[in-house]
Amino acid sequence: MNRKFHLENVGKEDDIYASNGEATSGFGLFVLSNERIEYHFREEDMSLDEAESYIENFLNHLPDETVDELCEKMCVWKDHILTDCYPDMKCPNGLADAQGRDILRFISVSDIYIYRNPYDKNDPLFGASVSAGMEWDFEDGIEIIIKAKEVLEVREFLGYGEHAIWKEND
Repeated sequence: MNRKFHLENVGKEDDIYASNGEATSGFGLFVLSNERIEYHFREEDMSLDEAESYIENFLNHLPDETVDELCEKMCVWKDHILTDCYPDMKCPNGLADAQGRDILRFISVSDIYIYRNPYDKNDPLFGASVSAGMEWDFEDGIEIIIKAKEVLEVREFLGYGEHAIWKEND
């Protein structure tokens, strides 16, 4: 297969959770938000080629049903925050009423962390934690947890990495 997606400005970074203390990062397009973002992964878990393949064939080719499910989960989370937690929060015009794919114009993805199943290194499926901000006064960002092309959860950023994607008995 001749792939078109390649990360740019690939380099090493510190990662206290990696056994060798480092991870790899590079920049590339995230189709859903149409933004150039930073992707992070551990080369002890996957090669650059595997990471780029996952980005191209999974993250950047989410099926319409998955995008719709993601948007629905983001709206449920947003509605919970605005109704139950911070009913007086200031937010941009249209955000409070945004439903479906309209929510996408209010988010900004900053980073995507790609992981391999920590309990089964032979598992062919990768997962991702997508970090995003939203145009409002809420201090914490959104974390979108994806396994292969399935959206598992949308929540406040907690940063549990691969342990948010896989359970020990998966």
